[in-house]
Amino acid sequence: MADTITVLDGLTHEQAFEGATYKDLAHVSDSVVGTYAVLIPVSASQCRVIFSNTFGTNRVPVACRVRMTKVTSRTTPTKTETQVLEWTQVNNLAVLETGAIDVSDSYATNLHIDCCLVDAGGHEGMDIIVESASEAAVDDAWTTIARLLGPTDIDDNLITQGIPSTEAIGQTVLSLTNPVANNFSNDGKFKFILNDTIANSEIIYQISNSGDT
Repeated sequence: MADTITVLDGLTHEQAFEGATYKDLAHVSDSVVGTYAVLIPVSASQCRVIFSNTFGTNRVPVACRVRMTKVTSRTTPTKTETQVLEWTQVNNLAVLETGAIDVSDSYATNLHIDCCLVDAGGHEGMDIIVESASEAAVDDAWTTIARLLGPTDIDDNLITQGIPSTEAIGQTVLSLTNPVANNFSNDGKFKFILNDTIANSEIIYQISNSGDT
């Protein structure tokens, strides 16, 4: 029997042998994944997210994504889901901005922000700035409404493990060689699958593992 981990939700994308890798931090209480939700004021006409990978002295590349939920009707609640930024790698000393996001037609807007470490080397955090503006198309109207610190890896504990066989969309039992020996036996944690096509990367939540067989 092959070694496996079990995850809470099925895969969104196929994760191919030699085309994707698992990412985790070795310490049980640390996470390679950061997920954040920010509510945009109803008075806003536009908003944006800035990712600054310039924080501190130790930095590694970080994969970032932004999704948005808008409520555009209050009588019969109408919700729309949009991915305003696909998974994108922000390299050391780089800054990435989503661009202005139009929320002028929304009664309620929630941004869902994800950041995941993708490399070893130690990391002191990604600076995440969420801004809104009540005026549309005015460059100096931005106000910071949230400032967040992305996942950290101060002690350089990031570990990478290859996917030993291709896993199909919807799969919840995933192959992983020697989860105990390779420090992937920490259940109850969010972990990251980095795909060679970065838009096909995804966050997983590991609930159990087979042990080493």
